[in-house]
Amino acid sequence: MNRPKALAQLVSFATVGIAATVTHVAIAWMAFEAAGLRPIAANLLGAVAAFFVSFLCNATMTFQSRRSLTKTGPRYLVVSLVSYVLATGIMLFVESRGLPMYVFALAVVAIVPPTTFLLAKFWVFSPRYEKVCDEPEKTRCV
Repeated sequence: MNRPKALAQLVSFATVGIAATVTHVAIAWMAFEAAGLRPIAANLLGAVAAFFVSFLCNATMTFQSRRSLTKTGPRYLVVSLVSYVLATGIMLFVESRGLPMYVFALAVVAIVPPTTFLLAKFWVFSPRYEKVCDEPEKTRCV
């Protein structure tokens, strides 16, 4: 992989992450304020919307995957759950040590996005998991 492509993927991944975060907050806020949903339900709705924004944009823009969304979707969900567990583990560690919350925020920003990026790049959307069709032009079909 050349460096310009890797840098472009990092920038795209960060931009998609920001868009997904804004989507999460906006949907949750509107669901709570306008629709009157309870905070936990509004947050869940925002999280689901953010998942789809993140997944679809990373699949099509960041990694330009030619794999089927039905093949990559479950893997991306696993990566999202790993990210959640990782962030929760960091929070529990910070809390158990009596550290200030900014340590939690810094640690999450330093650890979770890079981990998520690497898992998405090398496991979810990696071309090595694509099988080649028996068609004469050998196009990828997964």
